[in-house]
Amino acid sequence: MSPASRRIIAYWLLLLVPTLVVGVGAIQLLRREQARLGEQESYASGARRAAVAARAGLIVENMELLVGDVTAGLLDTLGAMPTAGLDAELTLWQKNNPLVRTAFRCTPDGRIMHPPAGADEEARAFRRRFAPLFEGNPPWRQPAGYAQASRVASPEAEQAAGQRKDEYVAQQQALQNVAKVQSARREAQDVAKYKAYRTAGSSTAPTMMASTEADAGQLADKKTAYDSYDSASGAAVATPALGNDFGATRSGWLPWTTDGRLHLLGWLDQPALGEVRGVEVKLEALIARLGGVLPAETGAGEGYALRDDKGRIMHQTGWIPRSGAEPAARVELSATTLPGWTVVAFLDAPARSSAAGPGLLLVGSLLIGILIVAILAGGSLLLWQARRSEAEAVQKTSFVANVSHEFKTPLTTIRLYAELLEQGRVAEEAKRTDYLRTIGRETERLARLVGNALDFSRLEQGRKKYAREPLDLRAELARLLDTHAPRLAEAGLVLHRSLPTGPVAVTSDRDALGQIVLNLLDNAAKYAAAGGEVTVELAARPAGGAVVRVLDRGPGVPPEHRDRIFEKFHRVDDTLIAEKSGTGLGLSIARQLARGLGGDLRYEPRTDGGAAFILELP
Repeated sequence: MSPASRRIIAYWLLLLVPTLVVGVGAIQLLRREQARLGEQESYASGARRAAVAARAGLIVENMELLVGDVTAGLLDTLGAMPTAGLDAELTLWQKNNPLVRTAFRCTPDGRIMHPPAGADEEARAFRRRFAPLFEGNPPWRQPAGYAQASRVASPEAEQAAGQRKDEYVAQQQALQNVAKVQSARREAQDVAKYKAYRTAGSSTAPTMMASTEADAGQLADKKTAYDSYDSASGAAVATPALGNDFGATRSGWLPWTTDGRLHLLGWLDQPALGEVRGVEVKLEALIARLGGVLPAETGAGEGYALRDDKGRIMHQTGWIPRSGAEPAARVELSATTLPGWTVVAFLDAPARSSAAGPGLLLVGSLLIGILIVAILAGGSLLLWQARRSEAEAVQKTSFVANVSHEFKTPLTTIRLYAELLEQGRVAEEAKRTDYLRTIGRETERLARLVGNALDFSRLEQGRKKYAREPLDLRAELARLLDTHAPRLAEAGLVLHRSLPTGPVAVTSDRDALGQIVLNLLDNAAKYAAAGGEVTVELAARPAGGAVVRVLDRGPGVPPEHRDRIFEKFHRVDDTLIAEKSGTGLGLSIARQLARGLGGDLRYEPRTDGGAAFILELP
């Protein structure tokens, strides 16, 4: 392996290895960042779902508080009614209280005393609905005790139960929602109180039993666990038995489903009086008030809905998807009040961030790949440019050496013959004439070398200017051939001409055209002298312009050099001791001049051996 090849390999390794190391490291960093963003997004999503589930649990708790306020108020009112004129009180209460569907009283064994069987259609419907309950084992005959209200929450809600109050009290939305719930509770309490059923100015209205301070204290003592809340488990506690003046009163609430509909029945057992008082809640009015518990403001992409036991949405707020969507959280209301009713929370899951998705790694890897390719391409370009500059430097060094050698030969000849003539050492006239002719020929050779060097400099710097003028190409070419025919003859070449009989008009630069033809003839004299002939052909083109062909019978150009003979400084044999001297600029300058004139110069191998250079002029 040559030193140059080893240097190239070393350069490539110095460029490739660090670039690949940086690329692999960058991809690893991208993968770590993608994993970190994915964990962060997953954590944020889980926290959001937990917050939504906690809020749904808080809504259920507020709804149960509201229902507890209603049921407690109704039973308090029922227990405070006087025994005298009780049926009238119940009728008036049922008529004027929007939360009461039917007020009743019955015997402990379930025989209904009020309302009468034939009172109205509502009374008959009430008896049909609850006949199986009253005729069997009425709830007031069940053992006394507390009933635990079951509620199944999502795992997220259970996990976040201990943090619900702290999380939402700190938020402005929670403050607004709490205020709304409190307002709804106060309204329900006012409606449920026993005094709300009386009409203004009624002369038959009985006196309020709790008008005295003592009665008020008794009623306050009867306040039960409707407002209680077990902060550890998050479960609502059902109503225990309520005591009254008789000391042995038991009460409770029972959800009863018949004919596919839910009914809520409250009862107050008074053994001392030998009767049971009760009330059936107008469920539509109660449900209408539950809508006030839902949040007035929700976060973006959040929604909450109250569903009945058949899955129908009764109230909703915020973002609710189409039917069939799976909720983010589902919390059931107490089975002792509204069994099967649930509060569901929906969460509009945002599109996965491209930063946390595969797009980050894909785009990042693509950018890193582009960077690596750019670095390698830039390094390769710099390496190629360095190699090219190095090659041009070698070529220029060779050019200087060749030019010096080319200048030295004619200068030596001129100096020798001039000294002989000056010293009078040449006695014969024929020799003196030959010496002078040789001096003139070598002077022309120096002029051509200087002209090529000057043309090369102008072409390289882009300062070559062309003086285009109308020319008769046939006449101009004949003049050039007449001038250089003796020199070709001295080189051992027979000049053949193939020129049209008439003029060939072109617009071109006379000097540039002469320089191109002269370089082609010099090339033939140097390399094709063994062929013994050179032919110059001229032909006009039908579309305008002309074609000049310079043909010889020399050895031609080897195939591996045919694409490079027009490159500057290129020679088939570029050693100083080459058989044929030259600078390697003749053909390069000739092609650049031809293209500067709007034409071109190309090479073709000649049939039966030799070379053909074709000059096309516009």
